[in-house]
Amino acid sequence: MREALLALFLSSAEPLSREHLAALLDDDPDCAGWEAALEMLLAIGEGPLQLVSVAGGYRLQIHPRHNALLARLHVEAPRPLSKAMLETLAVIAYQQPITRPEIEHWRGVAVSAQIMQQLQERGWITVAGHRDTPGRPALWVTTPDFLAHFSLSSLEALPKVMAAERLGECEKRIRTKHDKKDIGKVIII
Repeated sequence: MREALLALFLSSAEPLSREHLAALLDDDPDCAGWEAALEMLLAIGEGPLQLVSVAGGYRLQIHPRHNALLARLHVEAPRPLSKAMLETLAVIAYQQPITRPEIEHWRGVAVSAQIMQQLQERGWITVAGHRDTPGRPALWVTTPDFLAHFSLSSLEALPKVMAAERLGECEKRIRTKHDKKDIGKVIII
């Protein structure tokens, strides 16, 4: 049964949910016990492959300890993300569903159509509907591809953001402990 699951994961371009696996395997008498085999695959962390939970399903991937070796195999440099793209994506991820004017409010600058188009082309954002206000602005949300690309099981797995008030408190404590000339050397994480 383990081999059948591995074959499914290797041949699927998308993460497979338990529901999808059940639909594929429950009617086959040769596939009895697939859930126990799935749990066993999830528990095994050794070997060149590992099964991970992403985007509401499971994906078989090469263990991260092999990333340096694989980087030499795939010499094509990844398309870099600009600071503006990262900021826009972060605002959408944390505030979704969100309109473009709301994104611009959070970022404090206008969001170019090119940034939104590039994020859509990567499959990381999509329009989930329209706000029922004048002009009916599009509501932007992240996609399962976003979760899969960043190896997130759900949006709840996003790192927690420090509240602005708490950030201000941290800065005050740092300023009282250091001379103003040294404040530039302190990094707030």
